[in-house]
Amino acid sequence: MINNKKVLLFSGLILLFTVIFVGGLMPYFIFYVFLLTLLFPVFHNLVVMRGLKGTVQIPKDSLYIGDQISIGYRLENRSVFYVPFLEVQSAISRRLTGTMDPPEITSMDSKSHFVRGQSVTLKRRGYYELGDIEITLRDVFRLFSFKKRIASEAALMVYPEVINLSSFEISASQQLGELRVFDPAFEDKSRIASLRGYQDGDSMKRVHWSMTAKKGEVIVKNYENRGDTYVAVIVDNEIHHYLRDVDRRLEDKVVDAALCMTNYCLTHNIEMTLDTQRGQIPVHITGHQKSDLKPFLETFALFQGNGRQNFKTFMLSRINMIPKGATVIVVTPNLDKEMGAQGIQLKMRNLNPLFMVVTDKQNKTGFVDPQVEKKLKQEKISLYHIDYRTNIKEMLEAQNV
Repeated sequence: MINNKKVLLFSGLILLFTVIFVGGLMPYFIFYVFLLTLLFPVFHNLVVMRGLKGTVQIPKDSLYIGDQISIGYRLENRSVFYVPFLEVQSAISRRLTGTMDPPEITSMDSKSHFVRGQSVTLKRRGYYELGDIEITLRDVFRLFSFKKRIASEAALMVYPEVINLSSFEISASQQLGELRVFDPAFEDKSRIASLRGYQDGDSMKRVHWSMTAKKGEVIVKNYENRGDTYVAVIVDNEIHHYLRDVDRRLEDKVVDAALCMTNYCLTHNIEMTLDTQRGQIPVHITGHQKSDLKPFLETFALFQGNGRQNFKTFMLSRINMIPKGATVIVVTPNLDKEMGAQGIQLKMRNLNPLFMVVTDKQNKTGFVDPQVEKKLKQEKISLYHIDYRTNIKEMLEAQNV
């Protein structure tokens, strides 16, 4: 706690030896003054430390990757003493961005407060406990140093970016590696749900020509979903498939792909489920409209490649709960022979399997067996190969023209 000041130590030793071997009123008086000089800064800092309180101020809105936010902390000196030297080190920036900001050095008057804020760009989804604030106090002579940690229970939930897709098409004859997604097959063309103005990406097949002529602007039709429309999204997070994942790139791309499909379903009022794991705990979420998105976002924000159960076994445990005729979207970084066999079994059970396989070619992670690709193509099972650098929105969108 005490700084090793050579002059202070040397002076103290001289006074101590003088008192012991010489004695006398004046040496003792000087020695006691010396001790008081040392004890008062200690007492001063202890009182200040006891009265020093702090809080962290964070945004209360929903936060997403790419958002720039302001985070601040407030320190309050409730003691009657002036603080000549105060060094504040916050771990907030390091938790959110990976870089440590330099410490803040200041002083504080008695019964005053100190407020600082910092602007942070959120670069990664997740749940972040912002950590403690470390404070270092020193007296005016810099003889002593005291440290105090102010615990902070503040935390941020950062949601992944939501990718909004405007239009899709599917073709059984498309080559593997290109996108084919479920689309108007879910719609009942005999039942119009609503009419609206034309938006970029709308198919000309949706145009309501008589209403367009009447209104003088392009009007398109929204169809109702068929009664048997149902989508099950199953996300692979088996720990063994992510062992070599560099900087969690596979994790993040799996989340992007699965959330993209989830958002599309809920936006179009398609009844759906999401199944994955969180360690040893199975996760099962249902929804059928846009307002149901939040629990899905929280699951994807916390998503990690830490599933303990074999993914094929996990899939089999979920399949029996999926109604016949449903589309099953499997998002995985591993397409081996067993996974391909699972896809064929899904089809034999009167389900419509669709695989989204995520890889990171740059770091050679993720796995796709070319023979399995070929077999799935022969069985007319859709497969979309998404690399980490792939722009999912550009890849998945296609205009129905």
